[in-house]
Amino acid sequence: MEDIGKSVAKAAKARDLLLSNKIEEGRRSVVGDREHDMYAAMAYCNIGFMQAIMTFDRERIAQSLLDIDSSLQLIDSYRHKDGMVSYLISYVKNRDFTKFTKLERHAELLYAELLLVRAIITFAEDADSLVSFVKGAIKIKTCHSLYKELYACQSYHEALASSSVNNSSAFRFADDLTAGIKLGWGAFLLGLSLLPPKILRLLEFVGLAGDKELGLSLIVEAERMDVLRSFVAAYGLLNYQTIALLYINKTQDYDSAVVDHILERYLTRYPGSVVFTFFNGRRSVINKDIKQAIQYYEECENSSIDWVQVYHVCYWERMWCYAMLLQWDKAAELAQKLYHESKWSRTLFAYQYLAFRFMDDETAGDLEEMARVVPKYQLKIGGKHLHIEKFAIRKARSFLANDAFLCLPGVELLYVWRFIPLMAKQEKEKLIEMLEHCLEEIENVKPYHSEHPIDDWFLCNLLLAVVVAELGDVDHAQSLLRTALQSEDNIEVDHFYIPYAHFELGQLYAQQGQYHMARPHFRYAKEFSGKIKSYSLENRLLFRIHSTLSTMPQS
Repeated sequence: MEDIGKSVAKAAKARDLLLSNKIEEGRRSVVGDREHDMYAAMAYCNIGFMQAIMTFDRERIAQSLLDIDSSLQLIDSYRHKDGMVSYLISYVKNRDFTKFTKLERHAELLYAELLLVRAIITFAEDADSLVSFVKGAIKIKTCHSLYKELYACQSYHEALASSSVNNSSAFRFADDLTAGIKLGWGAFLLGLSLLPPKILRLLEFVGLAGDKELGLSLIVEAERMDVLRSFVAAYGLLNYQTIALLYINKTQDYDSAVVDHILERYLTRYPGSVVFTFFNGRRSVINKDIKQAIQYYEECENSSIDWVQVYHVCYWERMWCYAMLLQWDKAAELAQKLYHESKWSRTLFAYQYLAFRFMDDETAGDLEEMARVVPKYQLKIGGKHLHIEKFAIRKARSFLANDAFLCLPGVELLYVWRFIPLMAKQEKEKLIEMLEHCLEEIENVKPYHSEHPIDDWFLCNLLLAVVVAELGDVDHAQSLLRTALQSEDNIEVDHFYIPYAHFELGQLYAQQGQYHMARPHFRYAKEFSGKIKSYSLENRLLFRIHSTLSTMPQS
C-alpha cells in the first residue's frame, strides 16, 4: 500500500465529490484502488452502505455485505500481528499502540469503523432474525472493545503530552486517527446512553455502558478538527440534533449553536450540497418555519444528483411539512409518490396516503382499494416486522371494518411522528377546532360512523390535550387526560391510547416539577404491556418515557 497520506487524500476527494452531489463519481474515484488501499476500500463501502440502507433492497444489502467482508480482509492484513504471549496479555492489559507502525494504527481504526458499518447492515439484513441479531451483536461488541482500547491509549498519551515539560517529544496520535477515535467512542457512548434501562442493563452485563455528555463532547471535538472524519462527525451531530432528539422526546436538548456552526461551515465549503441543504430544511422545521423548509427540500429535489433515493428523503420531509400546514391534499400526493417510487415501506406509504387523502376528502373513491393494499408490502428488517407497519396495517383493517371511516387519521399520524410540537400556533388552533368538532360528532351523530365510538372519543381527548398543552393551557390538558383515563377500561380496539395518555399526563406533571405525581403514570405506561400482551408503538413510547425519566431527579 502507498503512503498513508496519499491514501487519506484520495478518500477526502471521494468525500468532496459526494458532498458536491457527485455520488457515483465519488464511488468511481476509489473503485480502482479498493483492493489494495484501505481508505479507498472504506470509502467505497461507505457509499455502498448508504445506498443499501436508503433502498432496503436485498440485492444491494447482500452486495454491500460482500464488499465489506472483502475490505475487512484487506484491512486485517495490515493490522498489527501479536505473538502468542502478547495475545494472552491483551486479555488483561490494553495493547500499547505506540509500538504499532503508523500504517498499523490506521488499520486498527479502519477495522473498528468497518466492523460498526457491518454490524448495522447485518441488523438490517432480511434473513434469519436470530442469526442476524447474534452476528450483529458480536460485531458490535468487538468494535466496542477496539474503540475502548484505542480511546484509552489516545487519552493517556494526550494527558501525558499536555503535562510533559518537553511535550514536543511526547507520543501523539495523528489528527486523522484522533478524530476517528473520538468520533467512534463518542458515538458508542451517546448511542448507548439513549437506550431504555431494560436494554441498558443487559448491555452493561457484557461491558457496554453509555455516557451522553462525554459522548457528545467527543463527537463535537472530532467535528471541530477539520480532518477526513470531521464530515462524519458533522453528519452524525446534525442527525442527532435535528432528527433523533425529536423522536426520543428530548427537544429541550437541541443545541442551535452546534447546528448553525456546522451548516455555516459546510454550506460555505460545499454550496448547493444536497446533504447540508437537507439539514437546512430540518433546522427550519425545528424553528417552525415550515414554508422555508419546503423551499430547501424543493431545492434538493431540483439539484442534479445521481441518486433517486435522495429525492425520496425530501419527498418524505415535504410530505410532513404539508401535513403540519394541514394541506392534506399535497401531503397525500407526496405519500402516493413515495408509494409508487420508493421501496422503504410501501405499507406505510399506502396508509399515509389513505390517512391524508381521507382528511382531504372522506368520499374519495380509491381509499378502500388502498386500505386493502396496505398489508401486501409488509417488510421484515432483521427478521422482524416493523412496528410502524403493524400500526398501519391495524389502522387499515379498522378503516375497512368501520365502513371506510377513521377518526382524524392524519392528525393521529402527526402525533405518532411527533410533529405537533413543531406546528405553528395558527395550525394548532385549527387542530383544536377540528378535534372539538369531532368530539361533538361522537356525542351527537347517531348512529356514529364507527363501531367503537369510545376509542375515537379517547383519541380526540388525548390529541386535544397535547395541542392545548403546546399552547400553554396545561390545566385544561391535564383535565382532558384525567377525564379520558376514567374510561380507559372501555377501550375496545386501540389500547395503545391508554399508556400514551398516561405518559402525556405524567409528562405534564413532570414539567411542573410534580415528580411524585408523574412517576405513577410513567410506571403504569411502562408496565402496560403486562396488562395487554402487545400494543401498537410500544417501543416508541418506552424510549420517550426513558428520555423524560432521565431528566427528572432521582426519587
